[in-house]
Order: sequence, then structure tokens, then C-alpha cells
Amino acid sequence: MKIKDIAEKAGVSQSTVSLALNNKGGVKEETRRVILELASQYGYSKKSNAIKKNILLIKYINSGVSIDKNGDFIARVIDAIEETASKYGYSVVIKNIMASQMEKEIDNMGFEEFVGMAFLATEASDDVIEILSKVPIPIVTVDNMFENCNIDSVVMDNYYGIFTAVNYLYSQGHRKIGYIDSTINFSNMIQRERGYRRALKALNLDYNERYIVEVVPTLEGAYQSMEEYLQNTVELPTVYIAANDTMAIGAVKALKQYKIEVPEQVSIMGFDDIPFCVILDSPLTTMRVEKERLGQMAIKLLDEKINNPCDTYTKILVQPKLMIRESVYNLNKNDEKTL
Repeated sequence: MKIKDIAEKAGVSQSTVSLALNNKGGVKEETRRVILELASQYGYSKKSNAIKKNILLIKYINSGVSIDKNGDFIARVIDAIEETASKYGYSVVIKNIMASQMEKEIDNMGFEEFVGMAFLATEASDDVIEILSKVPIPIVTVDNMFENCNIDSVVMDNYYGIFTAVNYLYSQGHRKIGYIDSTINFSNMIQRERGYRRALKALNLDYNERYIVEVVPTLEGAYQSMEEYLQNTVELPTVYIAANDTMAIGAVKALKQYKIEVPEQVSIMGFDDIPFCVILDSPLTTMRVEKERLGQMAIKLLDEKINNPCDTYTKILVQPKLMIRESVYNLNKNDEKTL
């Protein structure tokens, strides 16, 4: 007998059965008693239903914008998860789950087949944690810290990345530093915008609302949003830092449409380092996110949780790396010419 069969007979979800059989909380005592009696009656045992070394990788999809329309970012994270899992002796089963179906899917998931779960949470918000609490196996979330929640996670250091970027722009003589933000507030985007504000404050630079552009976080969406912004803007900053490369590239297209030279008149900097960065006329200066490192660290942490269960939680920050190319103009050159 499998957990699915017990769930049907008890009239509960498979996750409830898994919780009861693994002596986890979140199950009413009467329900737990019924489940254990059914398991005993039909000869269920963990040994006879030995869990294979499978890891479940859930790709959580809300809008799909960040998951599917940001270069190969997500694909490279997933590749690293699969490759690292294989080195640790695990197989990875990937499942795409829409936000609207998340609770139903978790309730009916056959967790007895898996030893752990990696949750690709780029587009998730904190309210998904309540659903994840039903999962009876170790979980590590990837690309979302859930900073106010007790859950293991591996995420890029968004604050450090933006702080480093703004400091670099400052070193290049820029004092009017604008920001291209997303109209969709994913966790990473929120953290980066906070980092931008804090970096300006640390450098004693003014936060200017006129230098903030909110764009749809797709290539075409960013182009159209930036074009609308340029139609109604008189004063531009000397540089924009975008919350990701896709938005930066869309903004470059709009600036060029308006005959604004990049980087001489307005510089642009991105975040992520997707492949398109290097093929622009002025290759994009950006912060490289180590996608492979995110995947590797997620599996390493998950393996630790599987083999050494504990009630403490670990949040790992992977620092981005500054990639200097040609899309940021050094304004200090102009000062040297004046001298």
C-alpha cells in the first residue's frame, strides 16, 4: 500500500498522511490515529516503501515574467541543481506549479517518493510559506530568502550587489544616479530597490523621484515603458541602474530610439549578467549573479538537512560580482579634460 491509497481511505490529503507517518505536527490526533491504524491494517511500512534518492524541484510560477523572460537565468540555476544533485547521488524530478494550484498540488503530492524538496521561489511571496509548512520532507528555497520566515534558503545578495553597483557608478564620477525598477514586486526586486536607496544615502546623494522609472520587466515591456517615460521627461540622470539586465537592455533600445547616446549621454548598468549583455553595441556593465553557485549551494544545504535534520534554519547569501564593460561612461575623464 502507498501513501496515496491510505489518503484515499482516510479521506485526507497525501501530505497529511506523510506528516502523520513521519510523526510531524499539523495533524489532528484523531486523524493521525485513523491514518496509523490504516497503515498498520494494510501492512504499510517505511521500509517496504523505501524512499528512493529523489529530490523534488518545484518551479513556482506566478506571472511567469521572471521565470521565463529573463534570459537563461532560471535554466542555469536548474542545470546546476540537477548536476550537483547527481554528484550527491540524487535524481531530480522537476514539477512546474502555478500559484493558483499550489495548495492543491502540495496536498496531493506523493512525498513518499522524495527525500527532499528544492523550491524555486523567484516569483513567490511570503504567503506561500503556510502551504510549504504542510510538506513533510526537508525544503530549501532558491532565489528567495523569505527573510521573515523560518525556512532554509539560498539567494543572491541583492543588497550587496546594488550597493556595489552604485559605489562603482559613484567612482566613475556619477552623482545623478537613476533607477529602473520593475512594475511587478518580486522579492529580489524589492531588495534591490532598498539597496539602491540605502547606497544613495550612504554616499550622501539625493533620492530623486524624477530619476525613477517603473517598467514592465520584459524586453519589450521595458522598451515601451521607457519610451513613455522619455516622452514626458525633461531632465535625465547621467546613469540608470536597472533592477535586471532585461530591463536595462529594453531601456537602451528606447534611449537609442530617442537619439540619446549610450553611454556618452546616459549610461546604463544592469544586474544578473545574462548572455545578451555582451552582444550589445555597448556591452552591458552589470552585476554577475553566480547562477551555478545558487544551485550548488541549494543542493549542498538540502543534503545537510536530509542527513542531519535539525530545527535551526540557514539562509545563504551568494555575492554578485561586478562585470565592467562599456555601457558606463567615466565622467572623471571630462574633469581631466577641463583641467
